[in-house]
Amino acid sequence: MIISGPKNNNKLNLFLNKYFSIFLVFLVIVILIGAYLLILRPKFQATLGVIEKNLEEQQKLYFGQQKKLVNLQAINAVYKQISAEDLKKFDNILPTDYPPEALFGELEEVIKQSGFILSNVNVNKEELLAEGEASASVGRMVINLSLGAVDYSGLKSLLKKLENNLRLLDIQDVAFSPADESLNLTMAAYYYKKK
Repeated sequence: MIISGPKNNNKLNLFLNKYFSIFLVFLVIVILIGAYLLILRPKFQATLGVIEKNLEEQQKLYFGQQKKLVNLQAINAVYKQISAEDLKKFDNILPTDYPPEALFGELEEVIKQSGFILSNVNVNKEELLAEGEASASVGRMVINLSLGAVDYSGLKSLLKKLENNLRLLDIQDVAFSPADESLNLTMAAYYYKKK
Protein backbone atom coordinates (compact mmCIF):
# COMPACT_ATOMS: atom_id res chain seq x y z
CA MET A 1 0.00 0.00 0.00
CA ILE A 2 1.27 3.42 -1.02
CA ILE A 3 0.46 6.59 0.96
CA SER A 4 0.13 9.68 -1.24
CA GLY A 5 -0.85 12.22 1.45
CA PRO A 6 2.46 13.92 2.11
CA LYS A 7 3.19 14.28 -1.59
CA ASN A 8 -0.16 15.93 -2.21
CA ASN A 9 0.40 18.26 0.75
CA ASN A 10 3.79 19.07 -0.62
CA LYS A 11 2.30 20.03 -4.01
CA LEU A 12 -0.24 22.24 -2.25
CA ASN A 13 2.54 23.92 -0.27
CA LEU A 14 4.56 24.48 -3.44
CA PHE A 15 1.49 25.93 -5.19
CA LEU A 16 0.74 28.26 -2.26
CA ASN A 17 4.38 29.31 -1.98
CA LYS A 18 4.51 30.07 -5.69
CA TYR A 19 1.21 31.97 -5.92
CA PHE A 20 0.82 33.32 -2.36
CA SER A 21 1.48 36.94 -3.30
CA ILE A 22 -1.09 36.79 -6.11
CA PHE A 23 -3.60 35.08 -3.81
CA LEU A 24 -2.96 37.70 -1.12
CA VAL A 25 -3.44 40.58 -3.59
CA PHE A 26 -6.66 38.96 -4.85
CA LEU A 27 -7.90 38.51 -1.26
CA VAL A 28 -7.11 42.15 -0.38
CA ILE A 29 -8.92 43.34 -3.54
CA VAL A 30 -11.99 41.25 -2.65
CA ILE A 31 -11.99 42.64 0.92
CA LEU A 32 -11.62 46.22 -0.34
CA ILE A 33 -14.40 45.82 -2.91
CA GLY A 34 -16.64 44.24 -0.25
CA ALA A 35 -15.89 47.05 2.21
CA TYR A 36 -16.64 49.63 -0.47
CA LEU A 37 -19.92 48.00 -1.48
CA LEU A 38 -21.13 47.22 2.04
CA ILE A 39 -19.84 50.19 4.06
CA LEU A 40 -18.44 53.11 2.07
CA ARG A 41 -20.90 53.25 -0.84
CA PRO A 42 -24.09 53.36 1.33
CA LYS A 43 -22.55 56.03 3.55
CA PHE A 44 -21.42 57.98 0.48
CA GLN A 45 -24.91 57.74 -1.05
CA ALA A 46 -26.55 58.83 2.23
CA THR A 47 -24.15 61.75 2.56
CA LEU A 48 -24.73 62.73 -1.05
CA GLY A 49 -28.50 62.63 -0.45
CA VAL A 50 -28.19 64.86 2.62
CA ILE A 51 -26.00 67.32 0.72
CA GLU A 52 -28.47 67.46 -2.19
CA LYS A 53 -31.41 67.98 0.18
CA ASN A 54 -29.52 70.73 2.02
CA LEU A 55 -28.64 72.36 -1.29
CA GLU A 56 -32.31 72.29 -2.37
CA GLU A 57 -33.38 73.85 0.95
CA GLN A 58 -30.71 76.53 0.63
CA GLN A 59 -31.87 77.29 -2.92
CA LYS A 60 -35.50 77.54 -1.76
CA LEU A 61 -34.41 79.86 1.05
CA TYR A 62 -32.35 81.91 -1.40
CA PHE A 63 -35.24 82.25 -3.85
CA GLY A 64 -37.59 83.13 -0.98
CA GLN A 65 -35.20 85.83 0.22
CA GLN A 66 -34.81 87.10 -3.35
CA LYS A 67 -38.60 87.32 -3.68
CA LYS A 68 -38.80 89.17 -0.35
CA LEU A 69 -36.10 91.57 -1.51
CA VAL A 70 -38.01 92.30 -4.74
CA ASN A 71 -41.18 92.92 -2.69
CA LEU A 72 -39.34 95.23 -0.30
CA GLN A 73 -37.82 97.14 -3.21
CA ALA A 74 -41.30 97.55 -4.73
CA ILE A 75 -42.67 98.74 -1.36
CA ASN A 76 -39.75 101.15 -1.04
CA ALA A 77 -40.43 102.53 -4.53
CA VAL A 78 -44.11 103.06 -3.67
CA TYR A 79 -43.19 104.61 -0.31
CA LYS A 80 -40.88 107.11 -2.02
CA GLN A 81 -43.81 108.22 -4.19
CA ILE A 82 -45.99 109.08 -1.17
CA SER A 83 -46.04 112.79 -0.46
CA ALA A 84 -45.03 114.21 2.91
CA GLU A 85 -48.58 115.47 3.41
CA ASP A 86 -50.02 111.96 3.00
CA LEU A 87 -47.42 110.55 5.41
CA LYS A 88 -48.47 113.16 7.97
CA LYS A 89 -52.10 112.04 7.59
CA PHE A 90 -51.05 108.45 8.20
CA ASP A 91 -49.15 109.51 11.32
CA ASN A 92 -52.36 111.11 12.60
CA ILE A 93 -54.29 107.88 12.08
CA LEU A 94 -51.64 105.58 13.55
CA PRO A 95 -49.10 107.72 15.43
CA THR A 96 -45.76 106.52 16.72
CA ASP A 97 -45.47 105.76 20.48
CA TYR A 98 -48.50 107.85 21.27
CA PRO A 99 -48.58 109.27 24.82
CA PRO A 100 -51.90 108.70 26.64
CA GLU A 101 -51.96 112.35 27.74
CA ALA A 102 -52.25 113.55 24.13
CA LEU A 103 -55.11 111.14 23.51
CA PHE A 104 -56.85 112.39 26.66
CA GLY A 105 -56.61 115.95 25.36
CA GLU A 106 -58.11 115.01 21.99
CA LEU A 107 -61.00 113.10 23.59
CA GLU A 108 -61.69 115.89 26.08
CA GLU A 109 -62.03 118.38 23.23
CA VAL A 110 -64.52 116.16 21.35
CA ILE A 111 -66.56 115.59 24.52
CA LYS A 112 -66.65 119.29 25.45
CA GLN A 113 -67.79 120.19 21.92
CA SER A 114 -70.66 117.70 22.34
CA GLY A 115 -71.73 119.34 25.62
CA PHE A 116 -71.25 116.29 27.85
CA ILE A 117 -69.77 116.13 31.34
CA LEU A 118 -66.67 113.99 31.61
CA SER A 119 -66.73 112.27 34.99
CA ASN A 120 -64.00 109.66 34.61
CA VAL A 121 -61.26 108.67 32.14
CA ASN A 122 -59.05 105.62 32.39
CA VAL A 123 -56.35 104.94 29.77
CA ASN A 124 -54.46 101.63 29.84
CA LYS A 125 -51.53 101.27 27.47
CA GLU A 126 -51.04 97.71 26.24
CA GLU A 127 -47.71 97.08 24.58
CA LEU A 128 -48.67 94.00 22.56
CA LEU A 129 -51.86 93.10 20.84
CA ALA A 130 -53.32 89.66 21.37
CA GLU A 131 -52.23 86.96 18.94
CA GLY A 132 -53.89 87.24 15.57
CA GLU A 133 -55.17 90.81 16.08
CA ALA A 134 -52.32 92.63 14.34
CA SER A 135 -48.59 92.66 14.10
CA ALA A 136 -46.33 93.01 17.12
CA SER A 137 -45.32 96.49 15.96
CA VAL A 138 -48.78 97.88 16.73
CA GLY A 139 -49.68 98.82 20.28
CA ARG A 140 -53.08 99.56 21.74
CA MET A 141 -54.46 101.84 24.43
CA VAL A 142 -57.79 100.91 25.99
CA ILE A 143 -59.83 103.94 27.02
CA ASN A 144 -62.74 103.83 29.45
CA LEU A 145 -64.87 106.98 29.53
CA SER A 146 -67.70 107.84 31.93
CA LEU A 147 -69.87 110.71 30.72
CA GLY A 148 -72.86 112.51 32.16
CA ALA A 149 -75.65 114.65 30.68
CA VAL A 150 -75.95 112.34 27.66
CA ASP A 151 -79.19 111.85 25.75
CA TYR A 152 -79.83 109.44 22.86
CA SER A 153 -79.30 111.99 20.09
CA GLY A 154 -76.12 113.17 21.85
CA LEU A 155 -74.91 109.55 22.00
CA LYS A 156 -75.48 109.12 18.26
CA SER A 157 -73.70 112.40 17.58
CA LEU A 158 -70.71 111.43 19.76
CA LEU A 159 -70.38 108.01 18.12
CA LYS A 160 -70.47 109.64 14.69
CA LYS A 161 -67.76 112.15 15.71
CA LEU A 162 -65.56 109.35 17.05
CA GLU A 163 -66.16 107.30 13.93
CA ASN A 164 -65.27 110.18 11.62
CA ASN A 165 -62.29 111.23 13.73
CA LEU A 166 -58.99 111.08 11.86
CA ARG A 167 -57.54 109.07 14.75
CA LEU A 168 -58.03 105.30 14.49
CA LEU A 169 -60.46 104.35 17.28
CA ASP A 170 -62.25 101.05 17.83
CA ILE A 171 -65.38 101.32 19.99
CA GLN A 172 -65.64 98.07 21.93
CA ASP A 173 -68.46 98.61 24.43
CA VAL A 174 -71.24 101.14 24.90
CA ALA A 175 -73.31 101.18 28.12
CA PHE A 176 -75.96 103.91 27.89
CA SER A 177 -78.46 104.63 30.67
CA PRO A 178 -81.18 107.07 29.49
CA ALA A 179 -82.66 107.31 32.99
CA ASP A 180 -79.38 108.51 34.54
CA GLU A 181 -78.26 110.27 31.34
CA SER A 182 -74.92 108.48 31.74
CA LEU A 183 -72.68 106.74 29.28
CA ASN A 184 -69.80 104.34 29.83
CA LEU A 185 -67.76 103.93 26.69
CA THR A 186 -64.84 101.53 26.13
CA MET A 187 -62.70 101.97 23.07
CA ALA A 188 -59.23 101.19 21.79
CA ALA A 189 -56.76 103.52 20.12
CA TYR A 190 -53.83 102.13 18.17
CA TYR A 191 -50.30 103.38 17.69
CA TYR A 192 -47.20 102.28 15.84
CA LYS A 193 -44.29 101.16 18.02
CA LYS A 194 -40.79 101.98 16.86
CA LYS A 195 -38.32 99.13 17.13
